Amino acid sequence: MEEIIVIGHKNPDTDSICAAYCYAHLKNIIDPHNRYTAYRCGNVNRQTRFVFEEVNLQPPEMLKDVYPKVSDIMTRNVITAHPDDPLLSIVTHIEKDRVRIIPVVSGDSYYKGTVSFAELAEFYFSATSIAQPLYYFKPANFITTIPGHCIKKGQNEEFEGHIVIGAMESAQSLNVLKNVKPEHTVLIVGDRKSIIEFAIQNNFAAIIITGMQDFNYDTTTYSGWIYLSQLDTFNTLRLLTLSIPCHSIMKQSDTILPDSTVQQAREKILNSEYRGLPVCDNGKLTGIITRSDLIKQYAKKMILVDHNELSQAVEGLETAHIIEIIDHHRLGTIKTITPIFVYSKPVGSTCTLVYELYKYNAIQPEPHIALLLCSGILSDTAMLLSPTSTKIDKKALEELSAMAGISYEEYGKKLLSSTESLKTIDPMYAVNNDCKIYQEYGISVAISQVEVITLDDIESVKESLLSALPHFAQSRNVHWALLLVTDITTQNSILFSTDFIGEQKLSFSPLGPHMYNLPGILSRKKQLLPEILRILEELSHK
Repeated sequence: MEEIIVIGHKNPDTDSICAAYCYAHLKNIIDPHNRYTAYRCGNVNRQTRFVFEEVNLQPPEMLKDVYPKVSDIMTRNVITAHPDDPLLSIVTHIEKDRVRIIPVVSGDSYYKGTVSFAELAEFYFSATSIAQPLYYFKPANFITTIPGHCIKKGQNEEFEGHIVIGAMESAQSLNVLKNVKPEHTVLIVGDRKSIIEFAIQNNFAAIIITGMQDFNYDTTTYSGWIYLSQLDTFNTLRLLTLSIPCHSIMKQSDTILPDSTVQQAREKILNSEYRGLPVCDNGKLTGIITRSDLIKQYAKKMILVDHNELSQAVEGLETAHIIEIIDHHRLGTIKTITPIFVYSKPVGSTCTLVYELYKYNAIQPEPHIALLLCSGILSDTAMLLSPTSTKIDKKALEELSAMAGISYEEYGKKLLSSTESLKTIDPMYAVNNDCKIYQEYGISVAISQVEVITLDDIESVKESLLSALPHFAQSRNVHWALLLVTDITTQNSILFSTDFIGEQKLSFSPLGPHMYNLPGILSRKKQLLPEILRILEELSHK
């Protein structure tokens, strides 16, 4: 089941978050074939937190960006090996499953290392050296690798050793065996009594016997392994080298986190000797990403609510596949690669539009959903006092409050009283929290808004707000930054501005340097934005 993200704008307000949550809820009802999840791309303000506490729910999770992640394209059903598995199982997987890299895990999928075609090649082709190879043996693997049966289990479960074959004339073989270290020797021999007795008496680490049906030797004092192979000497030797545990040749390759971007994975793989990377989270293997995965065409599916401009959207939106837009703002510049569903009206709240879509689908919102929709409408229309509010908003609010079992007038007072206080609000939070950036005529303007229940404290905080604005403008790389502080009870606002040439053209009464009185101004988009766009247009003609 594919996840489809439903999300509002950056620095979300109550309407944005409630609309995303409620629309995701609706889509999950009418489309059971997909999974719709509401997210937010900014901090939850005090008022929104109050709203979700009222319905005993957690606000949507934070989503920093929607760039394709490793977890979106990685292979999840990974072929793995245990550190003790014989190399035969690795070779079998490489031949049968056409894989080139196999992660080695132990316990509860904890990543230990990697075995790839490269390690196997290095291990087996090192035999070109004239030095006798030293192998790491786990004799328990003889049973799963070499057809035959174990006569005696030795005391050492694992050991390093050389392989010696007793194929010469008995006397000559014994002369060779007298010069080896028995505790580090695995002997492959046929039914040669004198050689077998010598190996038993000298406690060779392991004796593998070929061509023998019945074993009749005294092993009372022998502490090593004895194994009867059903194969000839050559094939016994071949499979013996494939019985070696894979941890003896595995290497620690680079790993990558599931939430790393696909671009990060691409750069890491291209700089790696491997064709893929294990994907690990807190030490546990969760998947693998290969060069084949990198060519997959993947984009997160998105539904945008309460915005339609790229500058206001979550980071990485340009890589996503937008399938719907539900909004009540002016149309921006987002382009889509396919036709999409757009529901837009000049109403006071996106929650009003979401409610209309509930009605269009003949679904009555549950009480807690109705309360969230009420909250979004009340917040964005300032209890229907904003000039953006319409009869449609009022009608929706009346119907939803009945479903939620509340008086929207009484609930609205509680909602508005939960807004920020100028005395307690952090200046950088004030300019960051509810901000929208507009690009017009080659000029970028950031307009932030903070709603309060009184402007009486404005004198005590004006200097800190004016100091915060230039830092904010620099961090957002905008030419002009404005902050609208709105008293939702008196419907008056005060505007703060950074030093910009367009400030001289503002038609509002100044209260001091970079500070203006805006009586009767509640709406950023309907009352302030047109004035700003007028100024930008004038500047463009100069």
